[in-house]
Amino acid sequence: MPIRTGFWSSSTALDWEHGLVAGTGSLGAVLSGAPARHIVHICHEEFFLPVNSAIAAPRIAYRIDEVRAAVLSEDSDTAARITSLAAAKDGYDGRMIWTDPFVPVAALSWTPDGPTEESTYRRVGDFTTGRVEVEWVTTAGEWSSIALIPDRADGTLTLELFSTREVDGVLSLDFGPDEPGLGDYPSTDYGIFLTPSEPLFEGGRLMVDVEVDAETLPPFVREHPPSLSQPTGARVEVDVSVDLDPRPVDGGVRVRVPAGATVSLPIRVELSGGLVGSTPSSTASHASLFAASSLDLHSGVEDSVSYDAVLESARAGDAGSVLAALELAFAAGRHTIISSTGVLPPTLVGIWQGTRRPAWSGDWTQNGNVQHGGVASLVASGTPELFTSYLRAIFRHVEDYAENAERVFGGEGWLLPARFDSHGRSNHFAAAHPHLYWMAGGAWVLRLAWDQFSATGDLETLREYAWPLARNVMAFATSVVFADDTGTLHLAPSYSPENTPANRTNPLAVDATMDVAAFRDAVRLGIRIADLLGEDVDRAAWESFADHLPPYRVADGGTFAEWLDPAFDEQLAHRHVSQLYPFWYEEDPAAQTPELRAAALETIRRKLGWRDERPWAGRDGRQEMAFGLVGLGLAAARLGDAEAAVRCVESLARDFWRPNAVSTHDGDSIFNVDASGGLPAVVIEMLVQSQPGSLTLLPALPASWPSGSIRGVRARGGVVIDELTWDADGATVSLELVPGSDATRHGDIVTVSGLGTALSVDLSHGPRTVRLERTPEAQPPAGH
Repeated sequence: MPIRTGFWSSSTALDWEHGLVAGTGSLGAVLSGAPARHIVHICHEEFFLPVNSAIAAPRIAYRIDEVRAAVLSEDSDTAARITSLAAAKDGYDGRMIWTDPFVPVAALSWTPDGPTEESTYRRVGDFTTGRVEVEWVTTAGEWSSIALIPDRADGTLTLELFSTREVDGVLSLDFGPDEPGLGDYPSTDYGIFLTPSEPLFEGGRLMVDVEVDAETLPPFVREHPPSLSQPTGARVEVDVSVDLDPRPVDGGVRVRVPAGATVSLPIRVELSGGLVGSTPSSTASHASLFAASSLDLHSGVEDSVSYDAVLESARAGDAGSVLAALELAFAAGRHTIISSTGVLPPTLVGIWQGTRRPAWSGDWTQNGNVQHGGVASLVASGTPELFTSYLRAIFRHVEDYAENAERVFGGEGWLLPARFDSHGRSNHFAAAHPHLYWMAGGAWVLRLAWDQFSATGDLETLREYAWPLARNVMAFATSVVFADDTGTLHLAPSYSPENTPANRTNPLAVDATMDVAAFRDAVRLGIRIADLLGEDVDRAAWESFADHLPPYRVADGGTFAEWLDPAFDEQLAHRHVSQLYPFWYEEDPAAQTPELRAAALETIRRKLGWRDERPWAGRDGRQEMAFGLVGLGLAAARLGDAEAAVRCVESLARDFWRPNAVSTHDGDSIFNVDASGGLPAVVIEMLVQSQPGSLTLLPALPASWPSGSIRGVRARGGVVIDELTWDADGATVSLELVPGSDATRHGDIVTVSGLGTALSVDLSHGPRTVRLERTPEAQPPAGH
């Protein structure tokens, strides 16, 4: 079977959520509609509307001891009331403040004259170039097509029209229809704050301007203004050649497409105000980035089979189609994430939007979505340079993080918010979702920044981003912990996103496992980074801090506890899996006992069982939140539970993808790119795991993948897995080291293990190819 390099679908996108997406990383477009009228929603990665308040985090610090005392006395409701009262005194009106919404800039539509009844309709996507296209044949036998062509290296996006007959029609450029929103969070129509101009055709260009009307903002926002770092307006321009005989009409321009001619309409977006003008992480072509990694599971399903048919058969249980769905999701996910990674990383919706009522504002949600979604596989799947986009976005708001730490906890260093876009202030919270008390965000970013360095050896990026993070994460952590009578350090109030202990009515707790695990990891990484860069740190103090954090524990029922204080009961009936942080990345020595590993496996089993009880999306279903499955899958792979891991990725590929090759937040519900970045990360972890100085091959290979190959995996220690192939007899792997990555490892000898075999491979003299024969103990089950 060839590597998946594209897809086709016979379905029609009647709304933008089901449309085809194209993007340069910074400029995005969604193509939907039917032959009678197609619409292209045009988006820009910086176009978050500054329409919500950027009020500073509330001053809680002067009452933080009271909040802590209430939580420690098992009165979380009182802790929440104190928080609300302090916030009200600081100017908050009691309503949830949302991040600024990511919305489309404008919409370009093509409405041809004449008959549009089609006998066939087909949508096509090319993962290698990023080109997407719709094509149809009319009942009269005439063939037409519309394509979107992104040029990542040049930063341009072009709409192409073609027909075998001469076609007159109208190109309209306007604010676009306000299609229904994707959820209830929030439900505001942000279009009421925008003022679009009438379309103008002048000098061969069709143009429309969109401006934020500050006078329409709510009183609270006017009193506590939004961030000034976001664009306050935009202009969209479409070049229309004189050869098309353009004639201005209401709403646009009438043109004539010659028979048999391909018409190119370049699209540009110019923003006013904000922080526009940074350089993308990479100007490499889409093709070179996509070619960095690929997956072949030997599904036996040819490219001639439509994505619609693959998904239908996979959902019916056909084994080959399930493998094909995985192959397609791996390729489609990488294509989607590459297309939406530019100066900034992908948001919840990448860089695509077709509504002014975006779910969860379409922002960067850091308590799981970003890390297990948009950026999850950037490093491992061969594009580590793209990960810098996330660090760049984070470092726009460092002053806000210092302010958060001081105002909320009275602490030093940085406290990153659970969600952000136009600012980094911790002002998005409510009693049911006390995000301002979540502490693990900075440490989690530090872990990912270290893994980027470990794959590349890029000391400059480590110095620019990871070291300031390490220094400020540790300053915060050591300033907010407190000791009990035994000298054990604790964190309170502590918040495990977005869950509430079973014996509480409020989420505030003590020692959320994720907070403790992330800080313990930050100590290890901070010391490593300081040593590499020659920075002075109080190593003994940092190590003592880690040694005195509370130990992980096995909860009643045998699961890995989500809160380390036993006063807080487990709540496994929840979409988040934050307590599994110690099993996602490098081995956490404090979590490696057989009892704790068994408890983590039991947590995975129980969480998957909870989802299986109602395997559908919607209000009463549990097929929700793709990144929750990613977290379960990563931990299952790391713990060697191949069947649990494959359940996660099969569910994602089968149930969370649509035939437009874009993933969803819930099962076939809510346009969202979390699974697009997350699924490749889990698949890679099932096939290749790395720790400093070692590689483990096929650590969680399920029986349903008897043979296959993966290319272009980037591992810790600057190791590149050029190709790994496997079959019933064993595995062959080709390895090399990234030039200039010496600082990421101790020597050039890598221990390679898998299938019951272990080898020491010397890579000091260049690439090596080695074979691992499957030992009798590692033979696959009968029938495979």
